[in-house]
Amino acid sequence: MGDSQQRRSETNAERRRRARAPASVQVRFAGAYGRLLNISATGALVQVTHAPSPERDWPILLNVEPAPVELRGRVVRSTTVKVELPSATWHRQEYAVAVRFTALPPSAEEAIKRLCGDAFSRDE
Repeated sequence: MGDSQQRRSETNAERRRRARAPASVQVRFAGAYGRLLNISATGALVQVTHAPSPERDWPILLNVEPAPVELRGRVVRSTTVKVELPSATWHRQEYAVAVRFTALPPSAEEAIKRLCGDAFSRDE
């Protein structure tokens, strides 16, 4: 392995992922409605009805109390999720989308701190 590849691997290994907290909040991400599955200080996992493109920043609306907050995020990865309803003969497809926050206004940061609790400042 070359020096630059080895340095890059060490840098990636040294990176820590922020602790995540489970959450159940309605969201709108990239124009698609869905719900927040978990959240950290740096990103979130949302389940939405449409898969957004990863090439750009997208608006995110978190429907939290006392008022909804807006921020921006970029898709890190997206996987399909099969949604089945009990006693239904059909199913639909949604998407679990991992998002990295790219713009976090103070009101959004405060809302995320409340959602995360003590996980906001912890690493996994």
